[in-house]
Amino acid sequence: MTSVSSSKRYSVIFYKLKCTSPVDKQYAEPLMYAIHRHFAMKKVIREEKFQRFKRRNWMVLCIAGLIVIFSEAFLPLLMPADVRIYEGVKNCLHIFSWVILWRPIYELIFEWNPHLKEILLLHKLATAEVIIIDKEKTVDFKEEKKNVIEEPSQQNVVKAKSLVHIE
Repeated sequence: MTSVSSSKRYSVIFYKLKCTSPVDKQYAEPLMYAIHRHFAMKKVIREEKFQRFKRRNWMVLCIAGLIVIFSEAFLPLLMPADVRIYEGVKNCLHIFSWVILWRPIYELIFEWNPHLKEILLLHKLATAEVIIIDKEKTVDFKEEKKNVIEEPSQQNVVKAKSLVHIE
């Protein structure tokens, strides 16, 4: 799967099977059924992992948000506002809030794309077409030596007319 993991979003994936004998052709269809089924199952497993990823991050974000709300709500009840240390504790609480909320927010915004990319790749592999190659074709390239210097009569001469008119 490492060779197709670098494929682009809209690229098409094919399976090419080289069948040199009738026995190979006989087993090509069951093999492709097994491969398609394998990647379909991996896709289902990956989609479940993605759902768990989203559910876990939303739960962590909600719990962290509740902790921040309760700590902001109960700070004035625990400590009066006229105490000198109140502002320092309030600033520490703001920093703690950003620290506790940063990771779930970051994962929900930025870390979902690799999951969807892998799900799309597994979908492509599960639904890819099969190309059966009967015999390997060989192509022989024969290069003929050509004369590099052309005669002046064979060269194309292009004449251009000036577009600027100077008077």
